[in-house]
Amino acid sequence: MLPMEPLSDPLNLSARDALAQRLVLVIDDDAALLALMQTYLKRYGATVLVASSGREAWTLMESLYASGTPVHAVLCDLRMQGGSGMELYQRVGAQLPAMASRMIFSSGDVESDDVRAFVASCNAPVLAKPYRLADLRRMLADMPSPN
Repeated sequence: MLPMEPLSDPLNLSARDALAQRLVLVIDDDAALLALMQTYLKRYGATVLVASSGREAWTLMESLYASGTPVHAVLCDLRMQGGSGMELYQRVGAQLPAMASRMIFSSGDVESDDVRAFVASCNAPVLAKPYRLADLRRMLADMPSPN
C-alpha cells in the first residue's frame, strides 16, 4: 500500500537540511513502496538503503553497526514475508538497542490485537498505511541525530 500523496510536493527546505547526508534504512516487502521511498527521501538529501525482509534488514543492520555507520532512522513495515518488523525489532532491541530507538513502523493493519500490543510495548512511532509523505518527512526531520 503506497502513501497517499504524490512525489511532486514542493521541497521543504528545513526537512531537506534535516535529512541531508543522513542514512535512512527502509524495510518493506512491497517493491513499489521501496522504490517510492528511495526516490522521495533522496530528494531530501538522505542516503537511502532498502531491504525487502526482516532477515535482509538484520544482515544490513549488523554490517552498519560493525562499520560504525550512524543510522538516522529505520522505517520498517510490521508485516512482511521473510521476517516481520515485530520480530526484527525484538532482535534489534536485544542486540543493537541504540538502533532500535531509531525505528519508525508502518502498517496497513494497525488495529489488530498483536499490532496494538506490540506498539504499546515498544513505544515506537507507527504510521498507518496509507500515510502522508509529509508526515513521514516530519517524523524523520524531528528525529535527533544519532550519537
